[in-house]
Amino acid sequence: MEEFRDLSPCGSISTNDIINLLRISAQQQYNAKERCEMNIIVEQNARTLFEQDYRCEIILNTNGELSLSYPHNISVPVVDKWSKVQTSKIQSSVNIRDLFVRSRIARCRSRFVAPVIFVDGKYICRSSTLSSWAEIYSRSSMDRFIGTRNQSVVNPSTVDRTLTIDNDDTFNNVEQPEQRTIYDELRGADIDLLKIYDVGSIVNLMVQKKYTLFGMKLTGSEKFDKYNRYGSFEMILLPYPGCEHFRELVTVKYNAELMFYKWSLPKNDAILEIPIHLSSCLYTDWSFWRTWNSVELTKNYLQIILYQLETNKCGILIHCLSGWDRTPLFISLLRLSLWADGCIHQSLTVEEILYLTLAYDWYLFGHNLSERLKFDEEILYFTFIMLPHLVENEFVFQPSNITNRQSILVATEPNSHCSSGYHCVYPDIGKDSTKKTIRKEKLLAVSNLFHVCYLTVVPNDSNKLDPQRLGLHVARSIKNFFIR
Repeated sequence: MEEFRDLSPCGSISTNDIINLLRISAQQQYNAKERCEMNIIVEQNARTLFEQDYRCEIILNTNGELSLSYPHNISVPVVDKWSKVQTSKIQSSVNIRDLFVRSRIARCRSRFVAPVIFVDGKYICRSSTLSSWAEIYSRSSMDRFIGTRNQSVVNPSTVDRTLTIDNDDTFNNVEQPEQRTIYDELRGADIDLLKIYDVGSIVNLMVQKKYTLFGMKLTGSEKFDKYNRYGSFEMILLPYPGCEHFRELVTVKYNAELMFYKWSLPKNDAILEIPIHLSSCLYTDWSFWRTWNSVELTKNYLQIILYQLETNKCGILIHCLSGWDRTPLFISLLRLSLWADGCIHQSLTVEEILYLTLAYDWYLFGHNLSERLKFDEEILYFTFIMLPHLVENEFVFQPSNITNRQSILVATEPNSHCSSGYHCVYPDIGKDSTKKTIRKEKLLAVSNLFHVCYLTVVPNDSNKLDPQRLGLHVARSIKNFFIR
């Protein structure tokens, strides 16, 4: 295994750093409890890149006490250094970590709401979906068993008493009086966290209203909360295929425009639901959404998210089921698109922004690339296939708070730190045509660099899925929910 290195004094990232990051991602899933040298260096590099353009509050996730599949150090950007607004979005009296602790069990796998992008004074957050009663019970029992210092607002003994009320009702999400109290506490803490980040809308990417395993409902969603606790948030339901769909990318020889999801499958009971003020502003016939290929589906969904972010004064939460496959796909595309517009991470080079999104959006937030490759579920690769499709004007973000300087991409002589031959400078804002050209060049540069690095680590003859391995699929489903 190749040795990792820290950032150089000038803060630049090389192509080898990206290759090494992809290599460790392909070998193991990140675990905040494992303090190996490679993880520490990736964490340090991601933090350094974040802090080049933002003042951040660092929330400690020591030994994975908040979540094993979240970074050891969670960077919460509070001030954009290039913005005219230099006051923190979050009041200094707010204890963010305490809010994380109180709300963690409210969401599947303790993957609570975390702010990951700060643009135009608004947060883009990520998480998993809401936990059902079965998971709340198992998580609270696990906390008690391992003696974690990060107890949620729920008293485990109360959970035990409530579980004995009626097992059938409990596991079918019929809220008994004591259960409702616990849901009120947990989801109330979750809502408090959303309000601290001034989140106004929730984007749900799940294809199922509720996830069921062996007849047991394990997760829910905000839209179908029985007591409408999330009624103050605008719901945007954008059903999007899970990681299994991306096996088809290999079948169609990486021509993503030939990928179509089978919406007719019985499990796909979620429907497309977009507020009229959004759907009517885009020149798209949404009644045909089930007929779109995966590229068109992704483009149209991304437009909706960008337009909502642009026209609404509040932030957005994006989540799928677990929050580590579909969610990073959209978070990564948003980060790269907004960077290409000069709205975020303005000082970062092509190498640096690629490293940051691979490290922070994917690896450090729990994407299991090693397992995805084993099953040919190349959702990460698909993400970067999408970049050339996002160069047009309809994906340009128009911020309301104009930053002091805007970055553009200029050609340089390639060197060991910037092998793509591009870096960012900050001239006066030019004509729209120039900005469009710059955006296109930046996105294509990231796409090309990713493909070079990825194919170095993951050759085209990677392991193919054996259709006979049904037992492995079942075992994976069980492990995913009851071990993590």
